[in-house]
Amino acid sequence: ILHRTGSVGKPKVSSASETLLEINPEVLIKTYQERLTEANTGPIIDGYDIVIDGSDNFETRYAVNASCVKKGIPFIMGSVLRFEGQMAVFDTARNSACYACVYPFPPPPEISPTCSRAGVIGPVPGIIGTLQALEAIKIIVGFGEPMTGKLLIFDGLTCRMRVLEVKKDAKCPVCQGT
Repeated sequence: ILHRTGSVGKPKVSSASETLLEINPEVLIKTYQERLTEANTGPIIDGYDIVIDGSDNFETRYAVNASCVKKGIPFIMGSVLRFEGQMAVFDTARNSACYACVYPFPPPPEISPTCSRAGVIGPVPGIIGTLQALEAIKIIVGFGEPMTGKLLIFDGLTCRMRVLEVKKDAKCPVCQGT
């Protein structure tokens, strides 16, 4: 949805920004062309009300989660691989689990294929990203029921979605179940 053939070779942050500004030139987009790490995530997300994560690596996802927990910011996580996707809203300020409650540790690299090795079918990131945007809108406007404390699993081969309740882990290394 955000990237096109003409953006091959461009940084994703530039390509996404250009496409979003074409769709809505009134929106303010602030870009960061750097990898999010434990050291820089906190300062980068300062001042934001919601963080929507579509990162393609576990290091970034865990760093963003930890910063969101620390700052009490809702974290809308999306991940995709091949024909599958996951989406969840973690908001420990509203008493929900955090990402690390559900996934305490990243899987070992030898059993966790990357998108670059395993591939992603184009519509799947679009579906997950659209669901993330919907959740952000629901939180911002206060309408509907955000998926806080739930994990949506999408199977593109069957076009089925499952929603699982996720519980806080009292032994969570990030939020300690708070």
